[in-house]
Amino acid sequence: MGAGVEYHRRELAFALDATHPSHSLPQLPRAAKSILDIGCGMGQTLMALRLNPGIEAWGVDPDMEAIMAGREIVGSNIHLVLGAGEHLPFPDASFDLVFSRVAMPYMDIPIALAEISRVLRPSGKFWAALHPPGMLAKRIGEDFLRGQARDLAFCCFVALNSGSLRLFGRQFRIRGHCETVQTRAGFQKLLSASGLEPLPAGTRSNQLIVEAQKRQ
Repeated sequence: MGAGVEYHRRELAFALDATHPSHSLPQLPRAAKSILDIGCGMGQTLMALRLNPGIEAWGVDPDMEAIMAGREIVGSNIHLVLGAGEHLPFPDASFDLVFSRVAMPYMDIPIALAEISRVLRPSGKFWAALHPPGMLAKRIGEDFLRGQARDLAFCCFVALNSGSLRLFGRQFRIRGHCETVQTRAGFQKLLSASGLEPLPAGTRSNQLIVEAQKRQ
């Protein structure tokens, strides 16, 4: 079993443990019939939601090993497929809820949000757990103390990329990476530009939680 699958198994444990600092789950709309998890891994968040069998759930992830491992343990109403948030393999207006738990920081966010808006039904809900700037600041501080020059250089790229996205709405990709951190105000601006109306959302100690609704 690969390291990626082990990571997703740990994430499943976090998703099932409401006391863990990394625990966060979206709230299902009362009338939801179809939902989508972007960056689903093994489907751990979908499993932790303990879905009613009447809800049709889909998950997309670019890690085929995680998808194959997840297909062996998810319920019959959960369908895991290979895919990326920037190119969702679903028709327009397919879902009542789209969510992404700590996967969007690694995506080209304007493109992913446009895809999310496309596959959401009118008045459909969006939920995401993101990386706040404080997470990057903590990592930079740890790199300084440990003398991790290579990771420190990568953190500087993430900081610059985040600033570019905030100021100009544009990210850069280097060697496959386009990682960013988000502020609530900056992400709400991106949501509005994608046809999604920001909604009030809670917070977690190490995550920025955002919610939105697709305009009719």
